[in-house]
Amino acid sequence: MIRYLVKLCIIILGGLPLYLLIRRPWKRRSGREWGLGAFVLFMCALLILTLEGEYGAPASMVKAAAERIATGEKINLTPFANICYFFVHFKWEDFLINIVGNIVMFIPWGFGLVYLWPKNRRIWIVAMYSLALPVFIESCQLFIGRNVDVDDLILNFTGGCLGAGIYRLLKR
Repeated sequence: MIRYLVKLCIIILGGLPLYLLIRRPWKRRSGREWGLGAFVLFMCALLILTLEGEYGAPASMVKAAAERIATGEKINLTPFANICYFFVHFKWEDFLINIVGNIVMFIPWGFGLVYLWPKNRRIWIVAMYSLALPVFIESCQLFIGRNVDVDDLILNFTGGCLGAGIYRLLKR
């Protein structure tokens, strides 16, 4: 877990000078601008972490994905199978990374969507975006040799919706 957090922080700190150079948030005198910066940096770091994998020629990646689909290698389409596994075979580090991590990492996604863009405050829009990003990530992971898991979709969706819910609670 610590390894992921350190990598996340390094990526964010690495992108910070570029964001500051491009956006110059101190000139806008708006809390929204700083919130946007935090959101953009976090989401870039999240995508970099979740899309780490084996890259190659596009044709070979498509071929490898097709083989994985045919064999089911590293693909779980049974809802709650891995979630239940981590509860039954409980180990703190595995539980924190796979259950808590998959939820917590997407809380900023849901929170940022409704904080930064008021038009996204409808429940169905939050739900749609909270599902769209994890579907995109899991689809990409099919091509780069990473595990594809419907339980990750469930947990990431939950995190996105929780983030929006936290915003609503704080707004009241």
